[in-house]
Amino acid sequence: MQLQSSPQGIVAGSIPLFAGHPAPELLPMRGIGTVLAGWDERPPLRAFNYGDEQGDPKLLDFLLARLNDTEQPGIGRENLMIVPGSTGGLAMITRLLTSAGDTVLVDAPSYRDALHIFRDQGLRLRALPIDDEGPRLDALAAELERLAAEQVIPRFYYVVPNFQNPSGITVSKIRRRAIIELSNRHGFCIVEDDVYSDLRFAGSTPPSFYALAAGENVLRLGSFSKTLAPGLRLGWLMGGSRQIAEFVDSGVLRMGGGANPFGAAMVAEFCHSGAWQAHVDWLRGKYRARRDVALAALDRSMPAGVGWTRPAGGYFIWLRLPRAVDVDELEKRAQAQQVYFANGRGFFPEPADGAHFLRLSYSYLSHDDLRKGIGILGTLIAQLAG
Repeated sequence: MQLQSSPQGIVAGSIPLFAGHPAPELLPMRGIGTVLAGWDERPPLRAFNYGDEQGDPKLLDFLLARLNDTEQPGIGRENLMIVPGSTGGLAMITRLLTSAGDTVLVDAPSYRDALHIFRDQGLRLRALPIDDEGPRLDALAAELERLAAEQVIPRFYYVVPNFQNPSGITVSKIRRRAIIELSNRHGFCIVEDDVYSDLRFAGSTPPSFYALAAGENVLRLGSFSKTLAPGLRLGWLMGGSRQIAEFVDSGVLRMGGGANPFGAAMVAEFCHSGAWQAHVDWLRGKYRARRDVALAALDRSMPAGVGWTRPAGGYFIWLRLPRAVDVDELEKRAQAQQVYFANGRGFFPEPADGAHFLRLSYSYLSHDDLRKGIGILGTLIAQLAG
């Protein structure tokens, strides 16, 4: 099948190092086509009608079995629902749990589209600096003390726990336990946006916040966008039974008959056939190879003074530029050579904090384009650094 248009924001003929989505050749076109072809004879009527507000029953069954087998959170159907992608789920959580003027805690840097959602809701963002193990606990404790002095209880802490967008880091198990303890002590919820954990290249991922907290006061999002296709707009939400019931009863799901009944029924068939797991196993190898090419190109091309993360999974590498190099000027010069990256300013509550950072994605590009694009960036950074 030949794709007819470029994905989100990609300029034809450019090297889009910013593109945080799958390459066209990594999308499971044939497998999805097989599912749809099978519907010619026995189409599932549930796919073509308003659905259950909680989500497609067969997809819920698959997720329950898989999550309880691989992560052992001990969840039942009352703890799970289908949402229109993790971003749609986060927007729903934000809309239903917060009001304008409320405070939320976020990492610095953090996922820029989440920051956009929070700003749209009129929320006050308190930034937590991160290191290689996640948010710094001293900074979190100090921020909570300041908020307590202001008689403010944050509504929640938002975190991408595994292979974070944009930094690629994973929050350590020790930090996760400490954050859960602080959340219980100070009365705020944890919103865990875990869309990359299936794309680990080696080793094991720490237990989720949800599992470590035994499901108490944690909402956990997952998605098929990174392991199948972002156009499906399909994900899931885990939480306490009371919270899930409140979300299921929300106006949008009541009026719309659940999240994407057609897409959910299609994905349920794909998953139950075993094709999803096989596809994820194949993807890991593809992304690991691209990550390795990108890291080798950085080692070869970057001048002194540039630092970067070395992610064990996911899509992203985070670059720290020398103080003499401003990311805006670098961006302007890179775009003149048809190289596009994600400007670091967009990932911070205070954009000025991102003036010397940028995000690279290796998920979309070929090995040759990764080498070429990173090589151009290295030359430009050396010129700007003097």
